[in-house]
Amino acid sequence: MRAEMPPAVPRWPWFPKRAAPLADCATVPARLTVDIAHRIMQQHAHWSGGSCRRRAAALEHLVALGRYVLDSRRCRVRVQFPGAGVTVDYQCTREIAEEFAARMRAHPDSMVVIDDRVHPDLPPLPCARLWSP
Repeated sequence: MRAEMPPAVPRWPWFPKRAAPLADCATVPARLTVDIAHRIMQQHAHWSGGSCRRRAAALEHLVALGRYVLDSRRCRVRVQFPGAGVTVDYQCTREIAEEFAARMRAHPDSMVVIDDRVHPDLPPLPCARLWSP
């Protein structure tokens, strides 16, 4: 009988040894440097979009220093279903947002708002290719 081999773990120097514990996400370092901000962003590489003050502070720091450039072609799409009390935000290009909003006008129970309040952490509009002009 052959023994199972444990999965290989990369040993590269830049590979994070462990992600920051969730408790760390509530605290922001008193003094952010570019290196610390990059490390925080790397630890959140597979981040799901929940609230994280550390990541938000690191992102804001990198944007302010010009080390992270936000995509100016993207916009926020807010889809509201007032009857159900549901509001969801997505990001996509302006052209796709306009096409999506035009198609959603046929549904009187929904409202679509397009604005420039996009944040890189917003999820992409699902099936955005369907709304491509």
